[in-house]
Amino acid sequence: MVPYKPIFLGSSCNNSCLYCNEKNKGSQPEFRDLSESLLQNDPIDSIELYGGEPIIRNDFFTILDAVRNRGYKRIKLVTNARACADINTAVRIIEFGCYLYEVKLHHFRADVHDFVTQVRGSLQETVQGLANLRRINTLNNAPFSAFISLRIALSKKNIEDLSNIILAFIPYRIDRFILSFDDSELELSPALPHIKNALDLTILNRVWIVTQKIPPCCLRGFEHHVSELYQFPPGAFRKSEMCTCCPLNEVCSGLTRRYADTFGFDDLQPFDVNDPMVEDIRNLNHDKS
Repeated sequence: MVPYKPIFLGSSCNNSCLYCNEKNKGSQPEFRDLSESLLQNDPIDSIELYGGEPIIRNDFFTILDAVRNRGYKRIKLVTNARACADINTAVRIIEFGCYLYEVKLHHFRADVHDFVTQVRGSLQETVQGLANLRRINTLNNAPFSAFISLRIALSKKNIEDLSNIILAFIPYRIDRFILSFDDSELELSPALPHIKNALDLTILNRVWIVTQKIPPCCLRGFEHHVSELYQFPPGAFRKSEMCTCCPLNEVCSGLTRRYADTFGFDDLQPFDVNDPMVEDIRNLNHDKS
């Protein structure tokens, strides 16, 4: 998996999502304060811009221009895509060299999605932005198309509809689905059957899918779809004492601290040292380094 240099562009956003981990991170950094971070002064030649909602910054295109001119091969934008409902904005972002998108979504039903975002009409704009990004190449007759990941923030509001959400957005030719376990009030055990069904469904439709913030011991049979085995995540994670006996302890991030503080570690089931998947998973982790 390609490593990206993450650049936080501030917590300002046109949504106010209930499960957002970024909205309390403080004020928006000024461009002059970002300039040094934007320099390509390390081996990482790909960059990820995230927030908040990066596109709503007044100097967003100044930042994109600086990134482009500093030699990054890949620019990934983490966004709710609402601003891309304006086709001119979507085209301009593509023209500045940003072809990789991670679009945040909560549901295919407006009443649920808009409840989570706390903004009426937000789903309609996100879906239109998603559609615009997908069809940009046909407008410009470009030999490429955007690579679009759809990140579904798993919560008590959408977990039972997860497979239907996948089915609703497969027609948008999503390149990758990301199931992110973001709601610390959602218990893992009852959620796992819905998550595994969604994994099966997406694989059946030949679309790549990964999970975030779910340890591999909770996803037996789907270990290759645990994103942390490809790229170790930032943030606060915790493990239990029994994890020290697991042969995958060194390559597993564990549970988020917020989830562990709420529900503990009962969901964890360490791998046996003789489990045939152990060596395979270690090889995955070795490859990411």
